[in-house]
Amino acid sequence: MDWLLEENEPSVRYHALTQLLDRDQSDAQVEKTRAGIGKHGWAARILAEQKENTYWDNPFSCIVPKFSACSWQLVVLADLGVSGKDPRIRNCAEHLMLLHNVDEGGFSLRPRKPPVEIKDWPLQPHICLTGNMVRTLGKLDYANDARVRKAMDWLVTMQLPDGGWNCSPQGKHGSFMATVQPLWALSEMIAADPQETWKQSARKGLEFLLKHRVYMSDTNDSVVLLDFLKTHYPMHYCYDFLHGLRILTENGVKNDSRMDDAVRVLLAKRLADGRWPLEGVYRGWRHAHPMHNWETVSRPEERELITEGWGTDRSIQLEEAGKPSKWITLQALLVLERLGLLETP
Repeated sequence: MDWLLEENEPSVRYHALTQLLDRDQSDAQVEKTRAGIGKHGWAARILAEQKENTYWDNPFSCIVPKFSACSWQLVVLADLGVSGKDPRIRNCAEHLMLLHNVDEGGFSLRPRKPPVEIKDWPLQPHICLTGNMVRTLGKLDYANDARVRKAMDWLVTMQLPDGGWNCSPQGKHGSFMATVQPLWALSEMIAADPQETWKQSARKGLEFLLKHRVYMSDTNDSVVLLDFLKTHYPMHYCYDFLHGLRILTENGVKNDSRMDDAVRVLLAKRLADGRWPLEGVYRGWRHAHPMHNWETVSRPEERELITEGWGTDRSIQLEEAGKPSKWITLQALLVLERLGLLETP
């Protein structure tokens, strides 16, 4: 706890004070710590790279290049607890919605005015991106914005009969990576407005994760992807067991035996000093420009992991991979606290 409460990283200190030690928002230490988010520490380093107080790496797209353009930076900044009232954050949020918001609801991988016109590159909403952006904008005081609420409603319409979501138009079975983003969004939006349609959708999505026991196939005990058993941050649009536990417990799930295997994995990863390691960081693009034209948003290297040390400039990396991590330790303790498995002073 002393490590998490160090003043050099206000984001971790703030979440530890308020969520682990249950300090009130009016507490003097809490107020001072929250005011420091964006002024020093991880969030300040990210904001220092912002251009024209609005965007990162590309003024024409908030998606490309991965993982250094605006959308990816904004997800992390919201998670760290930056204020949505910060003009730099407001500028970026409005820039994102101007470029990628779709009239029927949701957010598109293609910007409204792409750098070059490409045939058959439609402006249509994308499930994972929309989930990430609704969650992020909700945390940044946009939960009551009509554009964000419309995007949340669109996500609910895209839920599959099994309770999950799938980013592939042909997908008939939910996927872990596509399901956690809408669930993350729902947890934030329901906190602002607990409307029944959203709550029903969340219940079905949470059941999807639970019947898969957080990281397993629903037909046998096999792990769907071995990468699901590592700890990562940032998650971007990916998935691991800790991210699943975080979303389940943030949505109020506890005392469900189908989480037990994942909790055992979490406890097994705890180091001798009580901390948890950062086992992987997703590497971003090597270059800012597209390799195979502008509509190609994916590259093989973005699924590669940095497992030791530091990555390239286009890897959003808060801490050194392969070392004890304040952020992973914080999330692990928060999961255990929500499950009633942690005693805090």
